[in-house]
Amino acid sequence: MHDGAMKSLFAKIMLAQVAAVVLALLIVLIITRLSLDRGFTQFLERQESGILGHLAPALSVIYQHRGGWEFLEQDPDNWHRILQRSSKLSGRQGRHRQALPPPGARAGAEPELRWLRTLDRLSLRDRLFLLDPDKQVIAGPPPDHHGKANPDTRSMNLEPVVVDGQTVGWVGFAPIRHKRPPEVSRFLQGQVKAHLLALLVALGLVSLLSYALARHLSRPVARLDATVDGLSRGEYERRAEVESLDEIGRLAENVNHLAATLEKNRSARRRWMSDIAHELRTPVAILKGEIEAIRDGLRKPDDHTLSSLADEVEQLSRLVDDLQSLALADAGALNLERGNIDLAALTQQAAEAYRERLGARHIDLDLCVEAAVPIRADAGRIRQLLNNLLENCGRYTREHGRVTLSAIPQDDGALLSVADDGPGVSDQVREQLFERFYRAEASRARTSGGSGLGLAICRSIAEAHGGRIWAESNHNGGLSVHVLLPA
Repeated sequence: MHDGAMKSLFAKIMLAQVAAVVLALLIVLIITRLSLDRGFTQFLERQESGILGHLAPALSVIYQHRGGWEFLEQDPDNWHRILQRSSKLSGRQGRHRQALPPPGARAGAEPELRWLRTLDRLSLRDRLFLLDPDKQVIAGPPPDHHGKANPDTRSMNLEPVVVDGQTVGWVGFAPIRHKRPPEVSRFLQGQVKAHLLALLVALGLVSLLSYALARHLSRPVARLDATVDGLSRGEYERRAEVESLDEIGRLAENVNHLAATLEKNRSARRRWMSDIAHELRTPVAILKGEIEAIRDGLRKPDDHTLSSLADEVEQLSRLVDDLQSLALADAGALNLERGNIDLAALTQQAAEAYRERLGARHIDLDLCVEAAVPIRADAGRIRQLLNNLLENCGRYTREHGRVTLSAIPQDDGALLSVADDGPGVSDQVREQLFERFYRAEASRARTSGGSGLGLAICRSIAEAHGGRIWAESNHNGGLSVHVLLPA
C-alpha cells in the first residue's frame, strides 16, 4: 500500500509539473499567435495607407483626363484595364517617370500609374475599390465581406480623390481580416508550426526534468513513510534520514523527535510497571507472611501483630492513592475544587503537623511566612503538596539538620519553598527528582519506605493549578524545592 502511495505521489508531482508547463506553453502559443496576427495586420494596414496616399493623386489625374467616372460605371472592365496597365508599366519603374497626357493627346491615353507597382504583392489588386463622393461603389470589390451596395465605411481607412479642391471619390482597400493574402497565411502557418515544434521539444525536456524532480521529492517522502510505518508497528528505534534543511528535512527531524519520545515513553512505561509491581509486592508479601504465620500458629493475633498488618495495609492504600492521583493527572482529570485560601495558614498547619515527626529525628523546622498569602486554589491538594514536601525532607535530611518552610507573596501569585541543609544532589539527579519512582543516590536512598511518587504528585498538583515546581541547590549544601502558584 505504501509503495502504491509513493508511486501515486511521484505521478502526481510529475503530472502537475508537466501540466503546468504545457498550460504555460499553450498560453504563450495563443498569445504569440494573436500578437503576430494583429501585428502583421497593423503593419499591412500602415503599408496600405502609404499606397493609398500615392493612388489618390493618380486617380485624380485619370478623373481629369476622363472627365468623370462614367467610363468605369459604363464598363467595369476599364478598372481592370487600368490595373493591368499599371502592372505592365511597373517593370519600367527605373526608366520612366509618371507621364501626364500632353495637350491634344487622344482620348484613350492614360497616365502611367507607377504608384500601383506594389499591388502585385499580397493580393492588393483584388482588394482595391473606388467609391463616389457619396461612398457608393464605383469599381472594385465591395468594401466589406457582406457585399452590401451601401456598406458602412466609417471604420475603413479611405483616401479622398480630390480635383480642384472637390472630393470626387474615395479609394481604399477591403479589410485584410476578411480576405487574408496567401503570403500572410503562409507566414502565419509557418509560425504556428514552428511554435508547435518548440512546444513538443519543450514538453520532452520538461518531462525529463519533471521525472528527475519528482524522484528527488518523492524519495525522502518514501523513506519517511517507511519510518512512520515502522513506528506504527512499535519499532521505536527507527529513525529517518535528514538530508536537507527544507520542509521535508524539518519533517524528518520531527519524526525522529517523535520516535525518540515514543521510545522514551515505552522505556518509562516499562520501568513504571516494574516499579509498581515492586512497590506492591513488598507490602503484599509482608501481609501474606504475617497472615500465614498467624494461620500456622507461629504468631498470635495480638495487638502488635494486628498493628503491623494495619501499617502494611496503610502503606498499600497510600501507594494506590498516589497511583490514582498520577493517573488522573495524566488524563487531565485531576479534580480541583478552587477557592480563596490563605497559603500562610495552610503552611502553618502543615508545619505544626510535621514538627513532632521531624523532631523525632532531631530535625529543626523553621517557619517563614507572611501574615497572609491569599491565592485561589484547591486547599486539599495544596495540603497534599505540603505534606509530600515535608515527608520528603523528613526521609532524606540528615539527623540534627534543619528544614526551612516559607510562603512569600509574589506579584503574580505566591512562592512556596522547602529547603534542607543536606545532603545535596548532583545537577543530573536534580533534573530527575520529579520523575515517577525515581530515587536519588545512596545519600538520599529510600530508607523509610518512600515510593518515589511524592515529588511526581507535587509536580502534577502544581501544573494542575497553572503553576510550576523546580529544585535547586542552596547555600547550606542541601536542596531547595520551590513551587510557584498563580494568584
